[in-house]
Amino acid sequence: MATEILVNDGGAPCRIIPMVVDTANVSAGDALGASDVAGGDAKCQPLDTDTAEQNFLGVALTDANIGQVCNVITGRGVVVRINCTGNSGGVAMMAGNNAGRLKAFVDSADKFAHPCAIQLEDNGGAGLTKCLTI
Repeated sequence: MATEILVNDGGAPCRIIPMVVDTANVSAGDALGASDVAGGDAKCQPLDTDTAEQNFLGVALTDANIGQVCNVITGRGVVVRINCTGNSGGVAMMAGNNAGRLKAFVDSADKFAHPCAIQLEDNGGAGLTKCLTI
């Protein structure tokens, strides 16, 4: 693997599950949400605030195009590299408005605005950043 996405392999209770990509291509490290759940055939797509009723599902371990299978890292307490905006370490992260990229948590009335990870390092700009899923 060219980029190490799962940092603590075997160190935390996580699952790597295969899911079909639904609406947009996925890059390794993208934050993902579930889609098409009502039809009983859940798929994944890049997480963003523009997609109604989408909660954090996990992190893409592999790249995948629409209709292909993507390996998704799920679970809490897992240390992974996630696509994030530029922040300092210790910041709680939530879905942002760039598909697949988390941003700093902002408390709001939006029921889907909740933290899903904690950034563990200063990243000096947007990109893959070591985070702890919560």
